Parts: sequence; C-alpha cells; structure tokens
Amino acid sequence: MVLSESMLSPLSSLRSPIKVTLVDAYGDGTIWFSLKGSCDRHATLCIDGRAESPTRYRLFDGGRHPNSNNMTLIDLGGVEEGIVIPVVSHWVDSGEMERWFTEYGVEKFLETFNRYGEPQVQAVRLTNRSTRS
Repeated sequence: MVLSESMLSPLSSLRSPIKVTLVDAYGDGTIWFSLKGSCDRHATLCIDGRAESPTRYRLFDGGRHPNSNNMTLIDLGGVEEGIVIPVVSHWVDSGEMERWFTEYGVEKFLETFNRYGEPQVQAVRLTNRSTRS
C-alpha cells in the first residue's frame, strides 16, 4: 500500500511496536523506508545519499526524498533518531533486506545506511605554490 503525504504521521507519533513495511532506494544514493506503528500510524523517512548535498547521510521525516515538500531534517541525537535507527538496524540484521534488494541493492543501501550521521567535510583544494629564487 502506498500512502499519500496526507496519510503519513510524524515519526515521533509512532508507538511501539514499530516495524519496517517498505524500503527502496534512489540512484543518487538516497534510501527511504516506511515504518508502521501501533494504531495503524505510518511514517516515511529517508537518509540523504546525494554526493554533493550538505545534508548527506542525514535523516529526513515526511517523505521518500530530501527534495520532497514538507520534509523535516531530524537532529542528530534527537528522539526521532533514537526510534528509527534501531528499528531499521533490526530490519537489516533480520535478513529481510535480501528479500527486498538484489546483491547490488543491498550494497548500495548499506553504503548509505552505515554512514548515517557521518560529518561532511567540504573539500579544500590545496594549491602548490613554487617559489623562485
């Protein structure tokens, strides 16, 4: 079942038990997952995997891609992070991922998920200056 944005709840409103119900990825490295809590509440979140993004490897609530409307960037160390990362980690460890993705898909999913929260350092180009005597 695909849920429209109007049917989604904020992640913080989900109550235990919470489980992963749908997972996919974009070619730009962004991964997304839908979670279902008690009382049939659903939330969709994504981890930004875009190479040049200032929010790369950060978690967003409210949709499948950081470019979607009304997305909320989740604070590192926030309550929401403490909900979703363990739930998705459990899903990864359960072996369910191999049912959703090809071997290449598993590799790409883990490439983004395992780097969640990693700081992004802006590349600094060093110039080599030579001095003449």
